[in-house]
Amino acid sequence: MVALAAGIAVTAAGEWQLARQVGISPVVAPLLAVVIDVYVIAAVRAGQGRDVAAALTMMGGAQVGSHLLSTGHIDASVALVTAVSLVAPIVIWRVHALARFGTPVNVQRPPEPTVNVSRAGAPPWKPVMDKWAPALQPSAVKAVSTALTPRPEVVTAHVPERPARVSQSPQKPSADRIVRALYDELGGRPATRHIRQALADANLPNSGGSCRQARLRVEQEEPELKELPPA
Repeated sequence: MVALAAGIAVTAAGEWQLARQVGISPVVAPLLAVVIDVYVIAAVRAGQGRDVAAALTMMGGAQVGSHLLSTGHIDASVALVTAVSLVAPIVIWRVHALARFGTPVNVQRPPEPTVNVSRAGAPPWKPVMDKWAPALQPSAVKAVSTALTPRPEVVTAHVPERPARVSQSPQKPSADRIVRALYDELGGRPATRHIRQALADANLPNSGGSCRQARLRVEQEEPELKELPPA
């Protein structure tokens, strides 16, 4: 923070001189230094690297422009006057954008669960027993029969083996062959509209995604096709 305060103090004079040299009224010329310094402080506090770099670049540019004008190396050109005039609007925009980084976020903690104890003398983990409650009568238990249930006869049936699934849908090889033939027919890399028309003629799905996937599969098998000029 000491370096920041010292840097602002050193550059303030140059920024004021720059405002005077580009034609800003002497009454409001010191405010140019205030505008640039506010942007530098806001960017440093928000910790946004891009704004810090932009603010320091603006501060450094003001110093260089002021010194070059004072030594007569440059004149107050239209570009320089325009750039200095846009400093204040740009700083207002960026400082307003940086203000949201310092907004505190209120996090509401969920309410703690409460335990409703019906009787003061009983702890919450111990159920309250009524000494006058009637005793529970044991339920009647049915006798377990020892007779064994006869086991049904086991019937063995032959189940035909399920045919193995086809590892790959026949649609993809058909689409791939159609797309591969287009490279030879057109003499170049077919566009999506060529593939769509060819797949539609073969009664195959011809959406944009299907066309691009078919072309991708073909070019993965033969990478040199991707280097052909468009048809």
